[in-house]
Parts: sequence; C-alpha cells; structure tokens
Amino acid sequence: MKVRFWGTRGSIPTPGASTVRYGGNTACVEVRDSTGSLLILDAGTGLRELGASLMNGGGPRPFSVDLLLSHLHWDHIQGIPFFRPAYDPKTSLRIKGPKQSRTMRELLGLGMDDPFFPVDLDELPARIEVAELDDGSDEQIGQYRVRAASLFHPSPALAYRLEADDRSLVYATDTEDPFSGRPNPVIALATGADLLIHDAQYLETDFKPTWGHSTIASAIDVATKAKVKKLVLYHHDPDRTDEALDQIAKDVGGGPLEIVVAREKMELTV
Repeated sequence: MKVRFWGTRGSIPTPGASTVRYGGNTACVEVRDSTGSLLILDAGTGLRELGASLMNGGGPRPFSVDLLLSHLHWDHIQGIPFFRPAYDPKTSLRIKGPKQSRTMRELLGLGMDDPFFPVDLDELPARIEVAELDDGSDEQIGQYRVRAASLFHPSPALAYRLEADDRSLVYATDTEDPFSGRPNPVIALATGADLLIHDAQYLETDFKPTWGHSTIASAIDVATKAKVKKLVLYHHDPDRTDEALDQIAKDVGGGPLEIVVAREKMELTV
C-alpha cells in the first residue's frame, strides 16, 4: 500500500507562514493498493487538494472512490463540497462512517443545505452512496478488508484497520485513552500493524481531558503496546508551528519504534 497525506491538521485549517512545511489543511489521507484502488480516510480541507490532483491526472477515469469518515466534526468533512470529482457525473463516490442518531446522509447534507452552501449534497452530479458502519464492522470495501472500532470521543467516531497487499494500516484519529481503566480499543485494532496513523494533538502540558484527543506520549504508548512497525503522529494542534513540530520530531526520534511526524504531501510505502 502507498499512503499520501493531504491534510494533517486538527480542529481548524491553519494556513500561514508558520505551518508551511507540515501543512495547514485538516484531516485527509489517500491510500492506494498495488492495483491503484483508491480509498480516502477523512474529508477535511485536504480533500480539496486531493480532488484537484485527481482532476489534473492523478488517477484513471472515471473515478471510483471509497471514502471512510472517522466522524462528522467539521475538520473531517469540510472538504466534501469542494471535492472536484464529485461534480463529475461519471464519478462513483461511496461514503461510509460511524452510525449516528440520524442517518449519515441526512447529517452530511445539513452542512450543504441552503443557506450554508449553494449546492445540496443530493444535487452533486456524482453517483454518491452513503452508509454507516458499526463498532466491530469487518467488511470488504473495494480491494481492502476494513475493520472498525469505536473510539473514546465526544461524538461517535471510528478507527479503521485496512488490509491489502499483505500489509496493514490503522487510522486512529480523534481518540483519547479511555477513563475508568477500560481497555483502549486502538491497541487491539492495531496489534501487529505495519503502520499506525494516530492522533497526537496534545503535549502533556496542553492536554484537555474529555475532548477526545491524544497526547504524543499516549500515541507512542499505544503503538508500543500494539507492537506496530511504524507510528505516524497526526492531527496536529492548530497552534503547533513548524518549529514546534520539528522539535517534537527530534524529541521522539532515536528510540526502538520508528516514529514520523505527519506533514502534507508526505508519501509512505507500507
């Protein structure tokens, strides 16, 4: 599998001079297997640039896209109205995410209804399917075996384990170590994975309990317990500058676990 990061930021986009190298777009990760099958993890503002790349020759047409949403907070869905392949009637776009109190299609549509956006979700020319996944789901999605686990987060959220090409990738953003001694579901999901992309929004000094995000130390602890081969620190705090992330990279380097700090346009082979 090949992985490319189009958005690495959490909470809100942060364009500007202090975020040029690691990026200011919010969560979006492109995954390709050996056949080129496209699966996208989250639809933050990074999805806009991914869509532009596809339209400019970054993939075969007509587009066939599977999009997995970790949850429905704005920083994980704001790219959908600006995803250019969705305006191509030949595109097939299949969106899945965690089950909510209302249908996912209804909830995604709210943000695009008048007066919030000029084009309704149902008016997008692409063939769009929207469905929900449960905790413990185990499905074949395109070329990928996808398993899901519920996370400790203020709104329903899922982590995903993708398996293809005899490799495994786990995407666990917007997750916090559970309280009351409950087991952390990410450890079981990620056990033995080749790559773990894990929320690392906070330092110990700015951690906000119950907000549904992890510290860098917690992300490393999960990766160590799960015996993953490589950890990517992800979902950077909007106040974290390039210089601060450089320092984090230095602080976490040199140990037995290979750790990478996510940055926009970074590509990894799993």
